[in-house]
Amino acid sequence: MYVLGIDPGLSNLGWAIIEDKDPPNLIDFGLIKTEKELNEEERLLKVYNSLKNIYKNYYPTYTVIENIYFKKNIKTAIKIGEVKGVILLIAGEFKSKVYELNPSNVKLYFTGFGGSKKNNMKKMVKILYNIEIKEDDTVDAIALATSFINLKSLREKSDLIS
Repeated sequence: MYVLGIDPGLSNLGWAIIEDKDPPNLIDFGLIKTEKELNEEERLLKVYNSLKNIYKNYYPTYTVIENIYFKKNIKTAIKIGEVKGVILLIAGEFKSKVYELNPSNVKLYFTGFGGSKKNNMKKMVKILYNIEIKEDDTVDAIALATSFINLKSLREKSDLIS
């Protein structure tokens, strides 16, 4: 079973496919970039088409996205909301169950500390998957999918205990 982690963004959208096994296996990852010269409709269409290809290749059972809270920049919040709408649409098309995790929980389930910095996240990717990733958005996508798998495993183990 595959889990697709997505760090939503209009300029840069990080994604990662992780196979849910013990230990989790990083299958594929990348960054979808949209050019600022394109109008918003063209940028969203590029995100849609790129993500649709990923869903067609892997048919992820779960899609995990970051639940982001914006306090200051309403324009950024609206753009992220539009990208999340595209993600929800494609996930629905491919019958992938969507889960949202907040950033501090992702850091906690990925590194063991909810206040981890970007360099700690990158180090954990290197430790777990033996690969160095430079793009923060891709690292976040890997962390999202891995955190979901870790959380799911904890819940399944706690069900066995109770």
